[in-house]
Amino acid sequence: MEQKANLADIFDLTFTKFVTPIIIKIAFIVMLVLGALMWLGIIFAGFAGGFWSGIGGIIFGGLFFLMFVLGYRIIFELVMVIFDIKANTDRIE
Repeated sequence: MEQKANLADIFDLTFTKFVTPIIIKIAFIVMLVLGALMWLGIIFAGFAGGFWSGIGGIIFGGLFFLMFVLGYRIIFELVMVIFDIKANTDRIE
């Protein structure tokens, strides 16, 4: 299901090509970076409050990061499953 998309596909009013499967890959990378930046922010804010707060920021920020990434991964996989169902339905049809 590897596709190539260009800018014209985004504005295609006939919806002959789906750009969401391609955009999801980029969006997941953005969410990984955003989650890592939030984790760093939690760590810095924790250490601003003291040593043990910083250690707590490392631990609980890491847990937050894992839950953040896992949540978005599940959402993106559900969207991809819908596209796979559509592709299989078209093939059966």
